[in-house]
Amino acid sequence: MKYLIMILFLFFVTSCNTTKQMVIPSTSTKTSFTPLKMNESKSNFALAKIINDIDRGETIFAFPAKNNTKGNMCNYMTQGEVTYAGGKQFLGDWSSELGEVFYETLTKMGYTVAGDPSDLFNQKTVANSAEYLIGARLLKMSGNFCHEHHWWDGRPLYKYSGELFVEFEWSVFNTLTKDIIYKNKTSGYYKQNDPIKNGISVTFDNSFADAAEKFASSSEMRKLAVGKTIKSAEVKSGNTLISISQGRKSEIFQLSDIQSKIVTIRIGRGHGSGFFVGDSGYILTNAHVVGNANKVRIVTNQGLEIDAMLIEKNKTRDVALLKSQIKNRNPLRININPPKITEQVYAVGTPLKESLNTTVTKGIVSAFRTDKSSNLKFIQSDAAISPGNSGGPLFNNSGEVVGIAVAKYASSSSEGLNLFIPIKDALNVLNVDLKK
Repeated sequence: MKYLIMILFLFFVTSCNTTKQMVIPSTSTKTSFTPLKMNESKSNFALAKIINDIDRGETIFAFPAKNNTKGNMCNYMTQGEVTYAGGKQFLGDWSSELGEVFYETLTKMGYTVAGDPSDLFNQKTVANSAEYLIGARLLKMSGNFCHEHHWWDGRPLYKYSGELFVEFEWSVFNTLTKDIIYKNKTSGYYKQNDPIKNGISVTFDNSFADAAEKFASSSEMRKLAVGKTIKSAEVKSGNTLISISQGRKSEIFQLSDIQSKIVTIRIGRGHGSGFFVGDSGYILTNAHVVGNANKVRIVTNQGLEIDAMLIEKNKTRDVALLKSQIKNRNPLRININPPKITEQVYAVGTPLKESLNTTVTKGIVSAFRTDKSSNLKFIQSDAAISPGNSGGPLFNNSGEVVGIAVAKYASSSSEGLNLFIPIKDALNVLNVDLKK
């Protein structure tokens, strides 16, 4: 009787379940990687976001008639293909199950990774203060699974074995320069040979871990981890040299002299700051303030609103040059020489909301910093800046522009750690020259 049942079952499968196995692409090979030593790891990373970028309706795995893995009466009551029916969905971050997989994979390789699952109190704070944020997009997935059924009566046991291929695109975001500095694609594969509970999710987690390990094995990631610089494609503007006029020298910083030269830059629902340079309507600001726009609206201290066109932008140095129709008879004076540590400075801009335009904060030059990955230099000061100050000028005690507000260290335990782009660097990458 037993053999008869099995023969009938086999006949049923071969006649009813005609689902074919999905083709599993070959995966990228692992490169040899020597784990980082404790004293080598000088940078910290955090998994910021994983999203599913597979198209709606695309087949992602199958329950075929024949399988390459173990399991009694595979797919007896489960057969066919599974297609993706959702949109661009969020799959996880440092605090999710995939975040734990990412943490375990990279820490075993010697990386310093935020999001330690055993840290019950500081996990979020550490993740938010990471130097590099990592994002991943799931581009492809294909697999074959066996749903095991009871050998006697064919009831589903909800145990799964199978194999799965995935492909991810990885991006590394520098929180200091506000720019994506590295991208890479890696594939992952895992085969769960024996049927287990949650077999499909276990197979996915392990294939994700395989792709993450290959990503972390790249020479570029190792360079970032040990504090070295990786090459950037964008170095300097190739446009014609732009010459701007210098303003007259002053003995002291006077707000009345510079108010009309500071502007609010409005784009979308947000805003940033900027300032006129020269007497021909040019405006300096941050590249991240302008975003992808070619035209922005500027608002002067007197409330005049006018459009300005993008002339040049350098995302790596995070600076942009705009051109408006406003002329300035008495332009700001620029000092390309770096200020001295402990020298008094003033930051001016539009923090938080437009009604706070031309807000002045005072501090000193605290230090000079160099970002390890890009080799970019920054002026550190305790002159307070807030969201909206980005792109605003930093003045010395003589009313000369010495820097541009760009970023701050933001956490519950930090205060007065603000960063400014040296004005000389900004002018150089934008191909702007000061008239003699």
